[in-house]
Amino acid sequence: LTLSMAYRLRFKTLQIFVVTIAAMVLVLLLISRSYYDPYLSADPSALRPYLYDISPRNCSAVSKWIVTASAAITPPEAIRVLNSTEDWCVLVLGTVAGLNYDFSWTNGTTKHIYLPREALALLPYKLATLTSLDVKNIGYLYAIANGARVVLDLEDGIVPIPIGRTYLPMQNEKREYPCPNLEEKEGGVIWNPYPHFGGGDMWPRGFPQSSSAQPNTPMGSTSCYPIIQQYFSRSHPDLDASYLMNNKKYQGFKHLAASALVIPRGVFAPYNSHSTIHLYEALWSLLLPKTVHKRVADIWRSYIAQSLFYLIPDACLMFTPPAVTGRITELPSYGDELPLYTNSSHVANLLKYYLMSFDTFEEALLGIYELMYQSQILGKDDVALVKYWISDLKLVGYEFPKLPKKANLWTKNVHLCVMFNWGSTEYRTRMLLSYYMRFFDSITLFLEGELVNRTYIPSHIQVFYVKTSTGFFQQRCIEMCINQAGLNTVSHLYIADDMFINIAKMSRLSLSKIWFIPLSVHRFGDDSSFYDWYWWDKPVGGYTEYKRFVAIINSLPQEWKQVLIDKVGFPNHIHGHAVADIVHIPNAFAIQVTKVLNYVDSVTDIFCEIAVPLAVDIAQPIGREEMEEGNLWESQRTDSGMVQSFIESRYYMHPLKTSTKYGADLWCKNMNSQLKLLV
Repeated sequence: LTLSMAYRLRFKTLQIFVVTIAAMVLVLLLISRSYYDPYLSADPSALRPYLYDISPRNCSAVSKWIVTASAAITPPEAIRVLNSTEDWCVLVLGTVAGLNYDFSWTNGTTKHIYLPREALALLPYKLATLTSLDVKNIGYLYAIANGARVVLDLEDGIVPIPIGRTYLPMQNEKREYPCPNLEEKEGGVIWNPYPHFGGGDMWPRGFPQSSSAQPNTPMGSTSCYPIIQQYFSRSHPDLDASYLMNNKKYQGFKHLAASALVIPRGVFAPYNSHSTIHLYEALWSLLLPKTVHKRVADIWRSYIAQSLFYLIPDACLMFTPPAVTGRITELPSYGDELPLYTNSSHVANLLKYYLMSFDTFEEALLGIYELMYQSQILGKDDVALVKYWISDLKLVGYEFPKLPKKANLWTKNVHLCVMFNWGSTEYRTRMLLSYYMRFFDSITLFLEGELVNRTYIPSHIQVFYVKTSTGFFQQRCIEMCINQAGLNTVSHLYIADDMFINIAKMSRLSLSKIWFIPLSVHRFGDDSSFYDWYWWDKPVGGYTEYKRFVAIINSLPQEWKQVLIDKVGFPNHIHGHAVADIVHIPNAFAIQVTKVLNYVDSVTDIFCEIAVPLAVDIAQPIGREEMEEGNLWESQRTDSGMVQSFIESRYYMHPLKTSTKYGADLWCKNMNSQLKLLV
């Protein structure tokens, strides 16, 4: 009897336990209905903002949204201010579970949504399935899903200042704006905007400590569309822990009436998440990485965004006069910000000339995150994060910027070969390729000496390390150039690295013909006619190259010699030399050119500017495209007016030394002009 009663008691206890668990689950489901619409689906039109404990407000007709996160049960002061005066829909994201948010202040009139932390994981986004839940990223998606075309990313503790009759004046058109006159330089440029607004020697978080304060940058203007606009805090500028440790206090800005300014593309300036407006064209850039501290995440986000501005017509970043006050509650920590001190310059350089092939903007964004992971700036989870982000943005109906279709240029099926006579640095190689890749699908590089790091070069670009005596025998590279062509190649354009090519003007030339510059004319056998060129007597004196040239001509196969007799007028006329730093060779003549160069190489070593003209003469003696000479000599190279004139009017300009700051700036400026014109 006792044993039977024990079993009954045990069974009764189990029944009570099961009923209790079921009741708890039911209660949780009922509670969840107070803030979660169970009819949410993957269809963006089905997404509805839902309030926690009051009736939903109609935000569907509002295009301007504020997204902020808070651990308080009452709204931040900024929310009260903007709700009373501006046409904003305010989304407050709870960062702590279980808060009973206070809506009594609203009087049922404001466009105000509160999403507690528990609700975020129930939203139908891939981001919401991640173990590490980031409330801000999900909030951005929620706003975009419900019609946001402008998002103000606002941190708790930041309060807008009234300016005239409005708060946070926003620019939403393309026009002329003040712009610092900044020159690109090796390592990229990271500019400090604080001195422009009277910030003295202050610098923003994310600005490299090794850089100068740049207080006297001359100002100009540029026409652009500011898709991201950063508002500074008047009383507490965003400073890093290093500055505060050395200066002990906030200084504030003195030039409150200074004009807003934009940053030229190709230049970086860190902006934060404290009070920043993102227009529709920039909503893709809101994603905050999660594998780094939040004091680092928004800065890396700013660099990533700026690195892709070149894909959006006229896009730029704007800084406005101080338009907010207050400060975030989190104190700066040197340890938390350490990656900014050690990697800011590296990240700017990494992103500025990042090389990749992509067909859509989404692929470009993913490629940047993969690069940041491969470079150990971000963690692997951020690559998964951006994939989910892209997928979720498409889910809620966001339209990514459309890439301009590549123009059907003559370069499409032309194999470009670039010879670096004196080797190259990573920076120069990145710089050249970042432009050439936008015109040419097939590229081969020849380098005298190896690159220390070639991981940044896309796999489809071929790289050969050669020994040509600093270009003296570069005809061997021309042979290799021809032999490395792809299946769709129609011709080969071989150029030196220190050369600017006028791609627009070259479109007038026929791809079925050899392109070369006018050749010197000599009478073979009349030695005196060969004394007019410096290189005949090089490299060891005694007119070594001339003697080698004579030996080659005398030993030519009769078939080739007959071509020179019939078509060129040999021996009364012979083309002795020409600049060989640029030549275009169609497939129809490629085999013959290769045969002649191989033969010359088998007879003797000879200067490329003798070997290449001979091969061209034999392969296509008549009917070539003759390019006007674009070489500048001695003092001409320092005449900026003449240099620019040659760049604009000739098929090529040589040499333009991209190893110097002056040459690199000029080369980039004119390549940019061609991109705007052609692509």
